[in-house]
Amino acid sequence: MAIWVFLYEPNLGFKVAFENAFTIIVLHGVASYFNNYYLIPVFLRKREYFTYFLSIFLTICFVCFTHIEFLLWADTIDDSEKYNLWTADFFISDALGVINTMAITMTLLFFKQWFEKERLADKLEKLNIETELKFLKSQINPHFLFNSLNSVYALTLTKSDKAPEVVLKLSDILRYILYEGGEKVVGLKKEIEYLQNYLELEKIRYGNRLDANIIVIGETSGKEITPMIFLPFVENSFKHGINSNIGNTFIHIKFVIENKQLLFEIENNKPTQKLNESPDYQGGIGINNVKKRLNLLYPAKHWLTIDEEGNTFKVALKIDLE
Repeated sequence: MAIWVFLYEPNLGFKVAFENAFTIIVLHGVASYFNNYYLIPVFLRKREYFTYFLSIFLTICFVCFTHIEFLLWADTIDDSEKYNLWTADFFISDALGVINTMAITMTLLFFKQWFEKERLADKLEKLNIETELKFLKSQINPHFLFNSLNSVYALTLTKSDKAPEVVLKLSDILRYILYEGGEKVVGLKKEIEYLQNYLELEKIRYGNRLDANIIVIGETSGKEITPMIFLPFVENSFKHGINSNIGNTFIHIKFVIENKQLLFEIENNKPTQKLNESPDYQGGIGINNVKKRLNLLYPAKHWLTIDEEGNTFKVALKIDLE
């Protein structure tokens, strides 16, 4: 005789059916709670499999015997059928019901724990990304400031009248770094103006021997970009090209905005003398820094190429702004 006979037999009446259903729910609930919050943490997670399955077996036996005792105590069946309660068929049927309930609740528990683990992992990943981005940004500012102060120092040594103008330009750039550089995104127009100020500062330092310009093709309004993402490329052009050339030098920058894509290109002439340090144009703190930032901020949404063609170095960066 299956367990469900006692739930749905019309002759039992509503009161008896309710008592049986309530008893089954309570017993199955206690067994599931005991399994999920005691047996699994204490034995299964510690890989004590024998003890765990033995405990599960004893728990199922306890529930089945308790159910049978309740049915006998409640006296809800005829005396002629009571012997069926102690048969293997009834015990197995009752045990399968308990196992089914425990399996469902275990599945729900594991799904809940998996979901919480994934949510926590996602939260930690976002926190790690934000922490790494802050660290990378903190590398940019001192790196840029060091180069700019060198420019001011060089002019002060020669007592150049251009030193005050350089300091003023540097002040504007540092203001941008302090108030805009900490933002997640800034207007593309502001970022281009920031680079223009940087080039103007360097023009004052190098004078007529430096040919530097920025060309913008397309509409910049309404477009946003991560601040200071292009600066390392500009700095690298000066470090590996301009600073190492004795004669006239050039650095040409172009922005092309089309639909929701931005193409940034920068080109400068190669040094006329070999650098003492590694001549690899892709090296240095600045370029490695910006590559990490691009991978974090624009995963699968940017394309970067760095080429050496003839007497020039050329960088092309395409970013999906969507």
